Amino acid sequence: MASAGAADRFEVCFLPAGLRGDAARGTTLRDAARALGLEIESLCGGRASCGKCQVRVLECDGAEHGLHSRAEHVSELCDAERQARAAGRLGSLDRFSCQARVEGELVVYVPDASRVGRPIVRKHASERECTLAPAIHKYFVELEPANIGEARGDWDRLRDELCGRFGLDAALSVDLFALRSLAEVLRGERGRLTVTVWRGRQAIRFESGFSERAVGLAVDLGTTTLGALLCDLNSGEVVAQASAHNPQIRWGEDIMNRIASAKPPGQLAVMQQAVADAIGELAHDATLAAAATPEDVVELVVVGNTVMHHILLGLDVQSLGVVPFSPAVSHSLDVKARDLGIPVLPSANVHLLPIEAGFVGADNVAAVLAAAPHASDELTLLIDIGTNGELVLGNRQRLLSASCPTGPALEGANIRFGMRAARGAIEKIRVDPVNHEVRFRTIGAVGWSDRLPAMEIGARGLCGSAVLEAVAELFRAGLIDRSGRLYAEQPCRRLRQGANGMWEFVIAWAEQTAIGQDITLTQGDVRAIQLAKAALYAGSQMLLGRFGAERPDRVLLAGAFGSVIDLERALAIGLFPDCGLGNVAAVGNAAGDGARMALLSVAAREEAEVLARRVEYVELSTARGFNDAFVAATQLPHAEDRFPSTEARWSPGIAAR
Repeated sequence: MASAGAADRFEVCFLPAGLRGDAARGTTLRDAARALGLEIESLCGGRASCGKCQVRVLECDGAEHGLHSRAEHVSELCDAERQARAAGRLGSLDRFSCQARVEGELVVYVPDASRVGRPIVRKHASERECTLAPAIHKYFVELEPANIGEARGDWDRLRDELCGRFGLDAALSVDLFALRSLAEVLRGERGRLTVTVWRGRQAIRFESGFSERAVGLAVDLGTTTLGALLCDLNSGEVVAQASAHNPQIRWGEDIMNRIASAKPPGQLAVMQQAVADAIGELAHDATLAAAATPEDVVELVVVGNTVMHHILLGLDVQSLGVVPFSPAVSHSLDVKARDLGIPVLPSANVHLLPIEAGFVGADNVAAVLAAAPHASDELTLLIDIGTNGELVLGNRQRLLSASCPTGPALEGANIRFGMRAARGAIEKIRVDPVNHEVRFRTIGAVGWSDRLPAMEIGARGLCGSAVLEAVAELFRAGLIDRSGRLYAEQPCRRLRQGANGMWEFVIAWAEQTAIGQDITLTQGDVRAIQLAKAALYAGSQMLLGRFGAERPDRVLLAGAFGSVIDLERALAIGLFPDCGLGNVAAVGNAAGDGARMALLSVAAREEAEVLARRVEYVELSTARGFNDAFVAATQLPHAEDRFPSTEARWSPGIAAR
């Protein structure tokens, strides 16, 4: 529906950035995006000739993004768009953003190729060490020419040479794609060639002459973001990294919406190819940075939650949407890159780590592999914070796991001025507990807002870490009570009622922004953070109860969000149990690190298989007491539990007294 009191203004949401705001009827989608701080490519200056500003208008019923979006909610196609569609350069739901005009509520997907400046995706490699024992080995061979009357073919002679000289198994096979190149390679340097062999079982690549280099790709396939590490399989070194948003976000921001979107006939295949192409783009970017090509990628290891894992494989995900949330397969898999449509070496192997159970997938197994709670006597709570939060609690004796539907709020989505981490996003916030004035810092800024002229700040929105910090800061300042209600006993110039009657707190004034309007934290935003943090905390309590413990000895926060949040402020609002701030640490992209370990070591893959079967999965949706624990955890920091590490400094209004 149109915005309150403005029949000719409509709300527009741009994905995957998650930016949303009102736009007047007749505004082009490009200008509507620009008003929110999102720049779309337009090399022709809006004359519909370059085709660089393509966006997709999504069909939504209001359940996912709160908007009823339809293709007819934009203006008619212009001549240039009709011609582009006829030529196959523009999809059936795609539009030129410089031409399509707002005529109703809209959800618009802006692909990476159309955005000016790539998003910042924090999925980087850590410095974890792992044993180097990859599945890939290369062998240099000087094959003698065939004799007249030789009964053996080229491959047969080459296999005998490999087995005799290097001790490979006589059952060594050859991939058909590789075999097709063998005759040409043998002619290239008169029988001198390098053979790439996977696990001593199959030859997957032939190269003329001597070639020592071998690279593989470790991929963390997240619901919202993808991260890839290109590794030298000889040294174990990470030689390049690449990241991007998951293009499947156009079909929904959480896994339940992805499941629903995959149901119509043919849609699963479309979603599968979208993510396969995205992995291919990461491979292209990473290999380009390392002076290689995608065809040099001879193996990939991919980890993701159960739904992402199944969609990549093209497996039906409908059984994952209903109790008992049963996956099609749990054990690890090895498949060919060509069978998944991933544009790297077609004969390359793609190894997918095993799934634990339910929604706790291969990414969680990878995180456990990297963080190694099973190798310690300490009771460790590992929390991987993302659109779908995953928990592991355990030590040498026992491991428990669970999945928490935290939603996308912690990543800046479904927040009034929320956005993904990108230049201009506010990521840190401080509120004076006495006068309630605000200073903040944006991604890419050289300093805090109070040290910069207003016109140089250019804030565009709030990323997830900023929203969490804002809730904590307002809680300490006494502007949010324990129930999460925004209020003030005394007048506060930043606290006001918005146009829809909802209370909001001004973080940045319009002159400090690049969008020309105040950036606020609304009551709805606070509620979204409460629900997300309550899911994580209640899940933690369920696992602790099963383990027979009151609190963990240490808490490890994994994932991009866990790496950037302020740990003290997160604890102050009850994001995780209090075991002492000194016992809480961020461990980075543990899932990506686990994928890298599996890429570099066959033994790590075998360990992952054992871990996946060892972990005891707890289904929270049917766990007795979870709902009560969830309700109690919506309070700040909790209705009953104590947080001694922070309560002295972070009780409501205490700093102002």
